[in-house]
Amino acid sequence: MLRFLILLIFCNLLFPVSISYATEVIDKIPNNILIYHRFNDNRFPSTNTTIEQFEEQIDYLITNDYKFVTLHQLVNDPDMKDKSIAITIDDAYQSFYQFGFPVLKKYNISATLFLSTESVGSSDFLNWTQLRELLNYGIDIQNHTHTHSHMPDQTLVEIENEILLSQKIIMDNLGIKPDLFAYPYGEASSAAQGIIKKYFRAAFGQHSGAFSFNDPYYIARFPINENYGSLERIQNSATVLSFKHSSIQPNDPFMKMPQSRFVLDFKENPSSINCYFSDFQGSILGTKTILDTKLLYELDRMPVTGRLRVNCTKIDQGTFWFGYQYYLN
Repeated sequence: MLRFLILLIFCNLLFPVSISYATEVIDKIPNNILIYHRFNDNRFPSTNTTIEQFEEQIDYLITNDYKFVTLHQLVNDPDMKDKSIAITIDDAYQSFYQFGFPVLKKYNISATLFLSTESVGSSDFLNWTQLRELLNYGIDIQNHTHTHSHMPDQTLVEIENEILLSQKIIMDNLGIKPDLFAYPYGEASSAAQGIIKKYFRAAFGQHSGAFSFNDPYYIARFPINENYGSLERIQNSATVLSFKHSSIQPNDPFMKMPQSRFVLDFKENPSSINCYFSDFQGSILGTKTILDTKLLYELDRMPVTGRLRVNCTKIDQGTFWFGYQYYLN
């Protein structure tokens, strides 16, 4: 208990107490991102979406008047006034070209494709001819490293070499210079983010949460697959709103040592905000303490090795959703 009181004092010094809560007008227009991998490939249900699901999802979004945008459009106008959805596809599997792309063409929809250059042309992946066809159609092709490496485990030199090589290969074959990036496996580190900032305007994870530019180098996207591809999932993912301000401490998504204390600050009255923590063993309960605009959580147990997900929500004429993901080695 004494240690936690010391933590409260430290956090108050680290994040000075504000005189009043934020008074900005709340944005009520949802602009969110969906992430897909494979299409109609039942070998991998955890990353696959059936063609029936995809058509049903697209039809639902069209029927409910969502504007389909690329990530470039969203990054250029993060506060766009039309409710929008950005479809993203990671890894450039052949199944996207065979099954997903025809659906997009049928409805005249574009999307953003994140490409790992080493795999291009191998049996399960798109080749350069197909990628040029997608690019000419209007698919926004962006960077996903060369080898689809696990970046938290790499050195700075290895990370930079991945970026430089993949950028060169994409330029040589497609004549474009990507300026957006997606972390392989959705897992990042502060060290990796430092390199990514040198070459890209924004970077994206694979953790659920409303689109926000509060942290432009770890932007949330809603994963869609066979098990998480119902219309209810699409509706929830499409309609959630982002907090005007959001931050979390520790803010390095690579957790080298287990951590049980977290500080979240939304620059507003936090009494109606609830946060949920989970790892591979399930939900983690904890003690919540409110200090001005901050929420301080002391978890009941240490997270286990792997992914630790944090989701914070608020209901206020809509559902607000902040998402974050740690990787614990």
